Amino acid sequence: MSPNARFFAMPALWLTYAIAAATPAPADSADGVVTSQAITVAGHDFCQYFIAAWRDKAGSERYTLAIRERPSARWGSEVWIEYAQRRIFQTHLPPARAAIRSLGEDAAEITYQAVLEADAQRKLINDADLAPDEF
Repeated sequence: MSPNARFFAMPALWLTYAIAAATPAPADSADGVVTSQAITVAGHDFCQYFIAAWRDKAGSERYTLAIRERPSARWGSEVWIEYAQRRIFQTHLPPARAAIRSLGEDAAEITYQAVLEADAQRKLINDADLAPDEF
């Protein structure tokens, strides 16, 4: 590379770096995630219907949820939903899979209201000794 080529390449490199640094980063698409630890077929169905109803809620993409399932031969599957390491919804899945759809959709509505309430409470409490998720 000749000395003149280096002279012209360096400003172009700095210009490219300056433009890249000046452009805002794209919005993080993984702000809100719904994780699922379903084990049974009924649990997977519940998660599918819950997530479909959850995505229809305005602003739901801002919140991260965890859906957990504990199957039991005696009591049936227990499902709960956690937000900020707190259990905000809990139910037992019915033996009839036809009822799971309405249960998942109702759970999405109840969870959405509980998440909004928990988020509002978190914003109201301002304590220097507590982390935001410890109120």
